[in-house]
Amino acid sequence: MRKRFAFLPPVFALLLSAAGVQAQSTGATAPPSTATTVAPKISAEQENRIRDSVKNAKVDHVAKLAIPLTVGAEVPRNLHFYPMPKEVAEIAPEYGGYFYVVAAEKIVVIDPLSYRIVAILPV
Repeated sequence: MRKRFAFLPPVFALLLSAAGVQAQSTGATAPPSTATTVAPKISAEQENRIRDSVKNAKVDHVAKLAIPLTVGAEVPRNLHFYPMPKEVAEIAPEYGGYFYVVAAEKIVVIDPLSYRIVAILPV
């Protein structure tokens, strides 16, 4: 009777190793990085022009955020934010891909991929 099941341990080992290889190849992604993302540096003139551009965009509402407004903080996933106005890409191309929301009399610049605050500009 012992000899009948002697092949089972090697078979189980083979199955487990195959399952491990399959799990690695399913494309599972690593958890999001907690490293802070910071927007590229811009000049004071660029900042002023961005501020004017956002003011002229006439955002429908001002967000009420229950998080500390600090660079690197993650904003809630259900927050309604806006793409930067087209003029911003002309003023500072490095800011063109970011989104923003106006909160606490500040322009909060958000990375749309990580949902992290990358810059805070006064209104």
